[in-house]
Amino acid sequence: MKKRRGNRPGTLKETSLARDLPARSAGLELDARCSQRLTTAESLKVGRTPLQLVEVADGGARMAEETVRKAREADRPPPAACKEGCDWCCHLRVGTAVPEVVRILEYLRQTLTAEEWQAMRERVAWGAEQRRQVQSRQRADPRLPCPLLVDRRCSAYPVRPLTCRGFNSRDASRCELFVKERSGVTIPMYHPQQRVMTFTLDGTRAGLAESGLKGDVLELTAALHIALEAPDAVERWLAGDTIFAAARLERRDSIT
Repeated sequence: MKKRRGNRPGTLKETSLARDLPARSAGLELDARCSQRLTTAESLKVGRTPLQLVEVADGGARMAEETVRKAREADRPPPAACKEGCDWCCHLRVGTAVPEVVRILEYLRQTLTAEEWQAMRERVAWGAEQRRQVQSRQRADPRLPCPLLVDRRCSAYPVRPLTCRGFNSRDASRCELFVKERSGVTIPMYHPQQRVMTFTLDGTRAGLAESGLKGDVLELTAALHIALEAPDAVERWLAGDTIFAAARLERRDSIT
């Protein structure tokens, strides 16, 4: 998520992020962005295959988690309310990039049964259609459950996007209000975690762009739907096709 001037009420922002950042952890997010940009570009020099994209996403997640660990050591945050079964953040819109989409689907292919895979495809299709209808009517983004959510748990948790890894809160009741009320609600969060994940995603996108690929921020459900409906979507994207254009989040859109 990005800080924007004139944010509408109900966006996932508490106060000025720059003012809230602990001095000792400031700058870690910039290092994370630079590292991920370079790593992404170097990885794609080795080869442009779906496997390389999975490795880009894997490496970015590992590096970002390690950076957050360092930030926590430098400035220990208050205890988080996040726990298994608390899924309020799973009703927010998620920004992602193609490598993360490829990684998620590869993981699900290896872990879901045929019946579970079909059910996931149906949830993705339903969610994508709901969002398409809302956009066509120019109405507020709905708080739809993520199609990867099953029994209030993420079916792709080990490979969840960086945006999801950045979500955190010290008060689950505020998260519930944020989802249900949509306005006038702030989330008491640990900002370095959010910023590190956001900057790492931006580094991935920058590395893709340097490699001559589209580094757009994509809406997760729409991007999954495109990849599932077109079996050769990733190969076409690697060849320069703009097949994921319909899933692109515009700059004016809030990621949540």
